[in-house]
Amino acid sequence: MSAWLAYSALAAPAQLICAGLVATAWVLAKARTSAAVCGALAAAAFVSAAICAVGIFALGKFEGSVVGIPLYIDRLSAVMLTLVAFIGAVVIRYSGNYLDGDPGQRLFLQWLPWTVAAVSILVIAGHFAVFVLAWIVTSLCLHRLLLFYPERPGAQVAARKKFLVSRLGDIALILAGVCLYRAFGTLEFGALFTAETAAEHGVAVTAASFALIVGAVMKSAQFPFHSWLPEVMETPTPVSALMHAGIINAGGFLVIRMSHILVQAPAALHMLAVIGTFTALFGSLAMLTQISVKKSLAFSTVGQMGFMMLQCGLGAFSSALLHIVAHALYKAHAFLSSGSVVDIDRAAWAPPLRDNRHPGELLLAFLAALALTAGAAGLFGLHPAEEPGIVLLGAILQMALTYLLWNALAHHAGLGQILRAVSIAAGTSLLYFALQAGFLGLLRGEVAGPMPVDSLFDGLLLSVVLAGFFSILMLQIQYPGPAALRIWQAAYVHLYNGFYIGTIANRVLDRCWPKSHRFDHRQPGGMPQ
Repeated sequence: MSAWLAYSALAAPAQLICAGLVATAWVLAKARTSAAVCGALAAAAFVSAAICAVGIFALGKFEGSVVGIPLYIDRLSAVMLTLVAFIGAVVIRYSGNYLDGDPGQRLFLQWLPWTVAAVSILVIAGHFAVFVLAWIVTSLCLHRLLLFYPERPGAQVAARKKFLVSRLGDIALILAGVCLYRAFGTLEFGALFTAETAAEHGVAVTAASFALIVGAVMKSAQFPFHSWLPEVMETPTPVSALMHAGIINAGGFLVIRMSHILVQAPAALHMLAVIGTFTALFGSLAMLTQISVKKSLAFSTVGQMGFMMLQCGLGAFSSALLHIVAHALYKAHAFLSSGSVVDIDRAAWAPPLRDNRHPGELLLAFLAALALTAGAAGLFGLHPAEEPGIVLLGAILQMALTYLLWNALAHHAGLGQILRAVSIAAGTSLLYFALQAGFLGLLRGEVAGPMPVDSLFDGLLLSVVLAGFFSILMLQIQYPGPAALRIWQAAYVHLYNGFYIGTIANRVLDRCWPKSHRFDHRQPGGMPQ
């Protein structure tokens, strides 16, 4: 690949760094001018990332050093760099209007582009040490944004909690780096991904794999280290959008990037799959009980990160990347449009309640959804035994389509309404499996291939996941019937409070980091004294 593509990749974080510098330049007397220049530089960074991605797809990956920075830019990096730059450009542009007139706008527009720049360097890094450094810098920059309103106690508690969890993740990654260097004698990604593990270094590789999993779990708010995420609501909305749509995905990217190493330690991936399964079910149920829009979106993110980790644990790394892209775009839109929730709710359609519906309607909807999803999967050559992660999410999609078709049959709906619902279900199934097949081909050779279901544990795990989400489907179908049951009322309260993990974490936080350690209130985003 031509070196100019590598320079194009580096141009994206460089332009974002310049945007942060512009935001605090004293020569710009008007805050609006500063915001406009920052937005223009962020847009230019997206253009640079897009040019790099086109070149990578056309000419192949780049591996080498540019201006002393080791880079490893393949199709995975190109997709992530473009995604990060796009979301960063949108959020920075949105922030210019959102914080117009706020006295802290310039400081905000300083740290926001620098945070995006750190993530951009992370996704194109060619050396594990550079990756870890960018990982840490991203966390520190985000910390300043979380304390944009340092006088708010809630912001302090959430930021302190996130700070400690992130440092634990940093330690895990540093330990992983030590183990990897001991096993392979290098930390360059190109050499790591092609090296063969000697028998005497198998323990070091396994230890590195578990450390990588711990780092990813900490970064992506997996249960029980998730409690800081729903509590980070004292920050401006653009920070929430960037965090939920971009930074939170760093854990998943770490697992996908290091997939060639992780597949050598199946036990580590099994642990990740178990954690992801529980987190996905917990986040999905807790989301349904929230009355705050932002908290509901936060628990939704927890559940989606659990899905992503489950996919990685099952070896469906290409599916996990698609999940990152889709979730990032959706969640950025959801947060940036959260102020319009009333208008959206008025325009939304809710199925009418109907008692004593015939079970045959549910069976018919289930079989129709099964036929549509199975047919779409077969059309694109996806088999459950060979791509378990992809087909597993396809099965969960089938449950959602079952609910859609079941509602279409309500109140003796006409033929037109039923055909419309079937068309939507068929189109959704085809689009889902088409995207899965496309990403599978896109990353072929770039990440470890899909891991087949070849053990009793894998089969049991898939069964538990399907049973869990089938239970959620049945709960939705029977609602509001279960709401009258005492056991459901108790479960509702516990889920609404997140099983009180946040309260427990706050007590641990007070022991590890007493309240006497205050933040500097003299300027937004002060570091702990």
